[in-house]
Amino acid sequence: MAKKYTVLETWIVNTAKPVESNSAEQTYDRVQRQGGGKLPVIDVPIEYSLEEHFMDEARIRDFAAHMGGAQDILDVGPGDGWPLLRIAPLFKAVTGAEPSQRRVDSITAGVEKLGLKNVTVKKVPATGLDFPDNRFDGVVAATSIEQSPDPYKAIDEVFRVLKPGGRFRVYFEPSEGRERELAEGLMMTETEDSLGYHYSLKHTRPPWERNYLVKFANTPEMKEEFRKLRDLIERIGTTPSANPEVGLQFLERNQASITGASFYELEHFTSETMKETMEDAGFVNVRITWSAATLARSVWPRLKDSALTDVQAQAICAGLAELSTRLEAPAGIGEPVVGTKPA
Repeated sequence: MAKKYTVLETWIVNTAKPVESNSAEQTYDRVQRQGGGKLPVIDVPIEYSLEEHFMDEARIRDFAAHMGGAQDILDVGPGDGWPLLRIAPLFKAVTGAEPSQRRVDSITAGVEKLGLKNVTVKKVPATGLDFPDNRFDGVVAATSIEQSPDPYKAIDEVFRVLKPGGRFRVYFEPSEGRERELAEGLMMTETEDSLGYHYSLKHTRPPWERNYLVKFANTPEMKEEFRKLRDLIERIGTTPSANPEVGLQFLERNQASITGASFYELEHFTSETMKETMEDAGFVNVRITWSAATLARSVWPRLKDSALTDVQAQAICAGLAELSTRLEAPAGIGEPVVGTKPA
């Protein structure tokens, strides 16, 4: 499918004239918190009686199980510290490679809050991991490789810094299963010098994404306009093509307050294309395996009323994670991938 351009996108390109940027600068240096500030353990106490918290524990155990006994782990693009801070108690040492300074600051605060002594974080992009060759026993990445300007170079870098025999476990935002070939999204951010109107387009075939940021002067008048916009979005949704009140009409009405614009593109993966990309980078025994969270979700209906203790919940998640290392999943449903650097 050829790349499609919406009416709103065309207006932004022709009127705001965005310059090329990247996800770290345009998005992650601007958002206050990821996950809505509700990440289990990192932001809020974990409650295993909550389904999403149980799933979170399963994902953490999944990363640990797929490392195969490794003890010195690199997390590529941990954002606000997930999974970096969550996996830290399960390993001897963990290092985060994060390109956004705001996210690095957030991780540093999380390390202090949780009292962790084995965590290091470095401001560095996935495409230029500033570490020696064969540095880490294992590498994990959670929906971060595709946020890189060049995901293929990022995977090459992971291969370089991984020790021979080490494993790479990668979760990604799957393009499989999207109901629409083209999906729009809106988000608002605020910094000291600007208010941000973020517009995204996600394509299914081929799987890729374009993101735009239109900056507005941070004035009382524009803050009121953004407040009204948020209220409107809550009522009618975040699809500007169907609701021009939150798209073209908003931008045209406030055009005089625009101070700049930027954009970046992302390439997304399917399980099969991630597997092929890792094999091209040199990984062997590359497998699509069931996520422990997928397994946990399947058993949750039988467990949710069991009043599990924390220890019991952790043990179940760890068991599901060990099982997931041996269960290959079919391509086409977006399950994560694991591969090994040849010894």
